[in-house]
Amino acid sequence: MLPWIVGLGVLWGATFPIARVGIAAGGSPFALATLDFLLAAVVAAGIAGARRAPAPSSRSLAESAGIGALMIGGINLPLFWGEQYATGGAASIVYATSPAISLAILLVLQRGPRPGALFAVALGIGLLGVVTLGVGAGSGGPIANPWSISAFGIGATCQGGGAVLMGVRRPTGESWWGRTAQFAGAGVAAIVTLAWLGRSLAVPTTVPVIGSIVYFAVVSLVVGYTVFFRILEGSGPVTANLVTFVNPVAALGLGIFAFGEGLGWAEVAGLALVLIALAVLELSGPAHSGGPPPDAAGRRGPAGAG
Repeated sequence: MLPWIVGLGVLWGATFPIARVGIAAGGSPFALATLDFLLAAVVAAGIAGARRAPAPSSRSLAESAGIGALMIGGINLPLFWGEQYATGGAASIVYATSPAISLAILLVLQRGPRPGALFAVALGIGLLGVVTLGVGAGSGGPIANPWSISAFGIGATCQGGGAVLMGVRRPTGESWWGRTAQFAGAGVAAIVTLAWLGRSLAVPTTVPVIGSIVYFAVVSLVVGYTVFFRILEGSGPVTANLVTFVNPVAALGLGIFAFGEGLGWAEVAGLALVLIALAVLELSGPAHSGGPPPDAAGRRGPAGAG
């Protein structure tokens, strides 16, 4: 699963600076998020229709919408709001706690085997690498606004808990109609948040804003969550959330090559630590990921509709 984790980390890592571009260009964070989710739902529905995917039950779709509101909306809405006041380095540090959150939830629920020592070492090294990268990106102090950090903490909790919920309720994966419902559920959550906290509906029709919407909706959401669900199905929520260790590396690379940002000792050290963590993860093997154990049919957790 390591190539999938790295690939998804590149896709999602670019989301941090690209989302910030749309906000910096004058877009309302919650208005942008609403458009992102709804566009992703339209694209997913188009794919489902083109593939002639069978429609699940209304109950299953409603459950998928609820999961999407928690997992997708709960992850990204705090990110959009917090990036108004804090750096992407700060966000990447906080969101990198999501594997540990997933692991803690699984241990409390007593689902699956306890992770092995190598897996625990990989978690620790990876988190240290992310912190080092974030400090370097923030010139020694990426945590600039405690409210934004609190928002990122909510997002990390939703990512860690949402992945566990997906593993329990959708152990055999999510259908394209289910993904459509998830994106739609996140869109409803965004609309509610926009009505509650939004001070602006601004969505300038400029290239940076439109580009950020298209990238986030199509690449980060539709493509990204397709890959995420595959990792989740195969290796469990803790391993799937290790993608948060790769995110800041991708964001760093984009900043260096696309925006001409510098590369200091902290960035080099952080990158090395993340690579070491991924190598240790590969050695630990999937059996130590902390995911729910397969049942007699080879599935993880209880059967789910989708």
